Amino acid sequence: MKFNIEFLKTILLVFLVGLSLLLTLGLWTYQGDYETASRDLAAEAQLDGTDATKRDLIQPSQLIIHDGDAPFGFVDKHVEQDIFTELTTWNLYDFQIMSEETAFQKENYNQVIEIVFPASMPFSLINEIFSTDDTMRFDGKFKRVYIILDEEQTDHQIIFDDGNPDGIDIWAGVHNMNQIIDFFAEKRDNHSLTEYLTKTIYSDRTVYIPEETDIQGRKYRYETINASSTNFLNIFFRNPSSIASSPNDESGQVFSDGQREVNVNGYAMEYNNFSIPDSQTDLEDDIEGSYADYLLNNSVEYINSHNGWLVEQDMNYRLSRLNDVTSSVEFRLIHENYPIFSSQGLSSMSVTYQNQNVYQYNRPLMKLTLSYDRAPTDLMTGKQLVKYLDQSDQFNWEDILDIQIGYKLEQQPGGQIFDLIPTWCIETYSGWEYVTRETKPVNQGGNPNAVGSN
Repeated sequence: MKFNIEFLKTILLVFLVGLSLLLTLGLWTYQGDYETASRDLAAEAQLDGTDATKRDLIQPSQLIIHDGDAPFGFVDKHVEQDIFTELTTWNLYDFQIMSEETAFQKENYNQVIEIVFPASMPFSLINEIFSTDDTMRFDGKFKRVYIILDEEQTDHQIIFDDGNPDGIDIWAGVHNMNQIIDFFAEKRDNHSLTEYLTKTIYSDRTVYIPEETDIQGRKYRYETINASSTNFLNIFFRNPSSIASSPNDESGQVFSDGQREVNVNGYAMEYNNFSIPDSQTDLEDDIEGSYADYLLNNSVEYINSHNGWLVEQDMNYRLSRLNDVTSSVEFRLIHENYPIFSSQGLSSMSVTYQNQNVYQYNRPLMKLTLSYDRAPTDLMTGKQLVKYLDQSDQFNWEDILDIQIGYKLEQQPGGQIFDLIPTWCIETYSGWEYVTRETKPVNQGGNPNAVGSN
């Protein structure tokens, strides 16, 4: 009997030692329930958004009709988008560089359509935006597109204008000009028009200000992203188990692995990759096409890789800045074809590159969802705005780059609702600024609220 007890003790001891060894081996080889990235960034992780194409993202900010000396446009901004969608189906051909002798002057034509884009874009994008079989062999950019509505103009009816007096402009022909003229006539006959006030600041900078607008504000509920979730952190870190978390000065949170950092403030974030060398390598041998095209392609692909476009059916993002000097690209949130601005980084996404790697990534961590009506907002007319700017100590005309009607994104007290408040916004060298907090004419003389580049 004593022998049997000692034998059982020995068997139990061997079993426990073996179990201990198995558990130790399991801890040594355990890698977690995630996949590590094969690149700097883990494309396996996803947000609850969509992807986008360059054609989705590249849209004009204004469409101006020049009829003699009187510029005007459509009150309803949706009409502008419909026209541009139609324009992308026209067959363009015979692209040529414009010489000094053939330089375009819109004053020489009775009717010209001017399409203004928020950012200068490389000529190489013409093949992707418009319908053409021609190969884009020109090295340059365009900021504006002019369409000459003249039946007698048998070729070179489309001009892609650099916007810089020293830049290269190109022109192209378009088939079926008579049908195009009829198309614009039909739009003009069936939609309300408004006069545009023109302010020519320099020879290369003209600002158009609509006299009337038809912009309606909305209230929105919203959803947020859990920045501490493994799925989210996998986008930015190779191994989320190595991340340290600490509070920041804005009552937010910082996630870092020593080389990369995600700084969360409210419903926005900034990612920085400090492991990229500061020295800029020579990119010409490694990049096909223009550097601006490279930046746009890679930033769209990067955001697509984690389904980062958080939009609903009446919201979308548009390209708003493409800067090959700072290696940065910005996409702005758009509602009903009007831009949205925010001082908390909630209305735009930007990607900055260094040595062909994502160096910085700024974006909102929220999505506007269910919307409600809100009370109408009285805005200055275009003439009232011009008068205000003429008398303002806050703005100088020579510092103004653009003027847009858009929305101020503002969270209501209580935090459950965001307001889209119609307002005039002015772009200077410091970024975008609201004209005032209150938008009634009697109150629009106060200090503007700066919104920076957001």
